[in-house]
Amino acid sequence: MANDDSKIDVIKKKKNATFIASSLDNTASAEKIIEYLQANNKKKSKVYTLYSQTVRQRRTTAGKYLVSKHFQLAGHPLNMFSEDWDGGLNSGYFETFPHKSMLPKMISKLKNMDKKDPVTEYMKVKAIWQDTLTDYKRIMSLMSKRHKYEWINDELLHCPKQLVEIAAHFEQNPDPYFESSYNWYYAGHGNILQICIGGFDYLVHSVFSCVYISYFSKYSLALESDCVAKFDCGETLTILETVESQNILALRTKHKIYVLKILESGVSIEIEKIKEMESKLPFTGISFDEYHKNILYVTTLDFNLTIVNIDRMTGRSRQLRGNVKSLVDNWSRVIGSERGYFTHISKNSITLYDKRMNSAFQRWRNLRNITDDVACNDISAACHATDKRLLYLGTDHHLFLMDLRYNKKERNKLKAVQRWTHGMQCLPTYMTVCKFEYDKELVCMSSQWCEDMCVVSNYADRLTRHSDISSVTIPYRPPSILQTLHEAKEKMLCCDLQNPIDNRLCSSITGLSVLEQDDKYQILMQNSLGDVSCHTLCPQYMADFFVDTSTDLLNEWSQSYKREPKELEVSAVVDISNIWKQLKNIPDDYEFGNNRFEKKVCKFNEQEIYDSFAKEQLETGLLDVWTKQNETTKNESNFSLFFCEDDDDDDEK
Repeated sequence: MANDDSKIDVIKKKKNATFIASSLDNTASAEKIIEYLQANNKKKSKVYTLYSQTVRQRRTTAGKYLVSKHFQLAGHPLNMFSEDWDGGLNSGYFETFPHKSMLPKMISKLKNMDKKDPVTEYMKVKAIWQDTLTDYKRIMSLMSKRHKYEWINDELLHCPKQLVEIAAHFEQNPDPYFESSYNWYYAGHGNILQICIGGFDYLVHSVFSCVYISYFSKYSLALESDCVAKFDCGETLTILETVESQNILALRTKHKIYVLKILESGVSIEIEKIKEMESKLPFTGISFDEYHKNILYVTTLDFNLTIVNIDRMTGRSRQLRGNVKSLVDNWSRVIGSERGYFTHISKNSITLYDKRMNSAFQRWRNLRNITDDVACNDISAACHATDKRLLYLGTDHHLFLMDLRYNKKERNKLKAVQRWTHGMQCLPTYMTVCKFEYDKELVCMSSQWCEDMCVVSNYADRLTRHSDISSVTIPYRPPSILQTLHEAKEKMLCCDLQNPIDNRLCSSITGLSVLEQDDKYQILMQNSLGDVSCHTLCPQYMADFFVDTSTDLLNEWSQSYKREPKELEVSAVVDISNIWKQLKNIPDDYEFGNNRFEKKVCKFNEQEIYDSFAKEQLETGLLDVWTKQNETTKNESNFSLFFCEDDDDDDEK
């Protein structure tokens, strides 16, 4: 009886299992599902735990994600659907990129061999200063408080030597406004673009302190080494951004803006300076309005906007909206493409301004709420789509498509309608959009790292179609110029030990441009030393018809790269004794070049065939065919019989 009572107690203590997801409405919106799971003891809900592990936001800079990189974490391509969406996706919803990129090839001549990369050199100076400051702070932390400083009287203060040195080090800060992991001074439109003058194509590209106009043939991809026109800003100034509108050039340096005019006089082309602007604070961006093409927007580090009228050469200033807590890395830019408003883009917000009143009427700051990673998503690039009511945004993890339509009566606000995970290692600093295929557009992104480029195709009729997007394209990463170098070295090309080109090819990227040519697209990239490379995007079915000559062109390009000769010395010898002991002697009678795995043709014995007919192992009707002489036999295949049958009938008649 005691055992029976204990069993009864156990049965009473055991509760009936309840499944929280049993009454869950799978057709409800994601917001209602989350609210339902939170209201039903989310800590014990396996459904909510699974949701948190797959969809919740992450922090790659803390905890277990510290070792992982943000670009190594898988992202979720998102798409905004209408209210009547049933939650289903088509079988081919995730599409692969329909084009293939050939290996990039160099189309420019080697120049500036004795100069260093200005993008990384600027960051190295700042990094060295930061490392020295860290050492000073470590020394000061080890000192006791009484030895740090002491007041001798009201006017005299005794300081230790280390405190004086750290104060002097602070005054030697090369740039108090720059502490970023990438050089955002070069972010924007870049330093390479294509123009057309008098029916001829030219390439405008800026390198160091000079802007060049060179003849360019987009069909043969030939860039002339001798420039047609040139303008020098001065040896101490470096051009950070170049824009053009109606033969008017605008150059941005750190503290100066140059407005130039391209003059065509007969055969020659000249560049004339019209205006020069200067600011104590660094400039962060310049751009021409795509609708009012005579308007130039100039922004500074403190969110101050100068609107320049090129026709009148007058400007007016406007303080842009924003909570500026610090000017350190306070990057922003202004772009305009609509008649009534322009867009101010900062690292964490988008603000629309009325052109007539110069006042903000809509602001979007929900970037952190729609990202997988909380800590590392800052806006670094932006470009309008072919439909100017849409805007593409690039962060260090995602690419967003923004709907800029705003209606106060209907309560329509700015919102993100699509998202991709580009997988780039560095922040995208350059972005361009062009038409692609029939109803799509091509988005190209590039960072300052030579291996970082990503292309995405998307539907251009996002706002005009009546149904939801039927598919989304997975981002495509074309091969880099370093992969071309790797292929060349496998062919024993580009192997000059005295003049290696590895470091040259790793120079920072300072410009991106896309050219459309029939069914192909040419992506031009320029590095900080003036080298221009070209990626060719062609349809998948056409890739086999192209002859890849990129390795040969790279080897030819590298022949002119000469450095000061250095004496090569043996720095180390690897011990290969273990491998040497495993080697065996090759027999003297071994025949090299023979493939042991090649399938050998076995010759048959004719006598065995006749014996098979005699034993009736084979059909006797085939014996006549076997015994025919070679002269009397003919090709009796189905193809030949089809054409010869009518001829035989005609002969009989």
